[in-house]
Amino acid sequence: MDEFAAEKADDGDPELGEVYTHESVSFDSKDVGEVGSAMEVLTRVDLDLAYSSEKLVNLDKLLMHVLACENDLEAMALASDSSSINLIEKALVFDFLSGFLDSEVRELANFMGDLQTMTVDARQKISVFGHMTEVFIVMEVKLHDSEELLKQSQGQVLEISSQSAKLQRTLLAFKHNDWKYDRGTSLSENGEVLNMDEKPKLQTVEQKRHILRMLEKSLGRELDLEKKLSGSKQNEEDLKLKLHLTEQVAFCMEEAAEVVWGRFLEAENFTEVLMGTSKELVGRLQLVQFSLNGTMQREDEAKRKLLDCMEELKGKETVLKKTESRIAELITDNSEVCTLREKVKFLEKQLEESDSNLKIAKASNEEKEEQLREMENIIESMKENVYIAESRAESAEAKITQLTETNVDLNEELSFLKSTNDANTKKVSLLEKQLRGLEIQQQHAKASSEASQEQQNMLYAAIWDMETLIEDLKSKVSKAEVKTENAEEQCTVLSETNLELNKEVTFLRTKIERLETSLEQAGDAKVVSAKDINVKTNVVMDMVMQLAMERERIQKQLSSLAEANKILAAKLKKSERSTFASVNERGGTNDKAILSTKRGATNATSGEASEAVVDESSSDAPLREVETMSFASPNSATNVAEGAVEAELHGPNQ
Repeated sequence: MDEFAAEKADDGDPELGEVYTHESVSFDSKDVGEVGSAMEVLTRVDLDLAYSSEKLVNLDKLLMHVLACENDLEAMALASDSSSINLIEKALVFDFLSGFLDSEVRELANFMGDLQTMTVDARQKISVFGHMTEVFIVMEVKLHDSEELLKQSQGQVLEISSQSAKLQRTLLAFKHNDWKYDRGTSLSENGEVLNMDEKPKLQTVEQKRHILRMLEKSLGRELDLEKKLSGSKQNEEDLKLKLHLTEQVAFCMEEAAEVVWGRFLEAENFTEVLMGTSKELVGRLQLVQFSLNGTMQREDEAKRKLLDCMEELKGKETVLKKTESRIAELITDNSEVCTLREKVKFLEKQLEESDSNLKIAKASNEEKEEQLREMENIIESMKENVYIAESRAESAEAKITQLTETNVDLNEELSFLKSTNDANTKKVSLLEKQLRGLEIQQQHAKASSEASQEQQNMLYAAIWDMETLIEDLKSKVSKAEVKTENAEEQCTVLSETNLELNKEVTFLRTKIERLETSLEQAGDAKVVSAKDINVKTNVVMDMVMQLAMERERIQKQLSSLAEANKILAAKLKKSERSTFASVNERGGTNDKAILSTKRGATNATSGEASEAVVDESSSDAPLREVETMSFASPNSATNVAEGAVEAELHGPNQ
């Protein structure tokens, strides 16, 4: 039982199926049955709502068609050139369609009322599942959605019903004015026709008097004909033959009506085929729109990529500007280096002069060469230390771009080396003091040697500083060159990607233009097909109305023939009774006269029946001729009737 309920839940709604699988432990058999019944009610409500929505769409289309018919009818009624036959045809079509719309709207309103009761029952059933939180929430959401859809559909039904009521009022106005559009007529709230311009009725009274006179004449002639009914028995056989012929004609008309009905069914099938093709075209249009949306999304993505590339280019341009500014700074530094080189040359000249002075001092101080050599060894050791420091500085300069903290350490080491150099200079000064104490006589030579040594130390320090600066500048220049090369490479790559993106954009634009042209062609084809469908539906509706009119005309002919037969039979019975009575009174002497009178009556009745059949066969003309005859003036109709009666009176006498 639980498995069956779970399957029912999965078939009805997957969300309810999941809820059931989560809460299957706590369900009882009664709960499962109630859940199944509630789900069946909900699914039935959903299906009925879908059916009602489809029917509402169809009724909207029918309402638009009826409103178009109303506009055409008003235009034809206002136009003076329009014929009354076309006006009546349009009015009958409008009457039929408005009545059909009214009946369908009433049926749909009743159906909505049933749906309302079903939703109330479903809510009562769902209220039982309050202890099942998830099931109750899901069912409540579904029921709320269905109630909202029901309210929307009820509002649409009310709008359509109001429109149909307005159409019925306009139809009543047309019927009251004999299918003529009168601006003076209006409709009250109850649908009663109110004529604002009351016309004089003198013409109608005169016409009634004329008709009464004609009726009196026709009654007199009928009395004359009744006197001659005794001679109408001989023409009964002819009348029966003509009746048989009329039956055959009616049978042929029925066959023709069946053929026309078959054509109407074929037209309906053709309209269904056209509807299928239109649905296929709509599906294709939807696919084309989907592809267009995809292309638009791709174009948006390409535009976003272009914007990103432009932003990257701007960033790289800023980097290039920064490198150019740094290169300008390096150029200024190079100018400073040139000035320093000039200073170095000047110092070299001073060194040469000091060397010459040293040579003189060495010539004078040969005895102290050993001490000076020791001092030179010390200076060489200091130079080695300086070279070691320079190597360390070069390695630190190579790591400056990656590690800024090591630069601080190197600066500390450089300061430490400078302090050691100062200490060494202090030691040299102490030694010079000792030399001064030992050799008081050579104070001037010592002073000159000390000055030369100090100048050498200063020169070595300046040279070392200049070399470090030059190496720093070279490293910076090389880094700037590498950065510029990388920027140029990136610019080339970006230009290539920009060209590719431009090509893709042009390709997408051509695709979009093609799709737009195809959409326009599809829209044109859809419009043409819709026009063809409208024309064919109008033709089919006209055929249906013609068939209905033909059917009514045939039924009227049959009823008139049946009434004529009944009248003739009654008249024959009366004539037979009168003849029998006269025979009984006069006896057998007057048998021949009675027989002659009977023959005359039968001839008269047969002539009348033949003329009636001829008139009815002549009424088998097209529908438009009959309607034009029906709309002829009463004077012409009475004249024709008088001519026919006089011909019938003079015919047997001749």
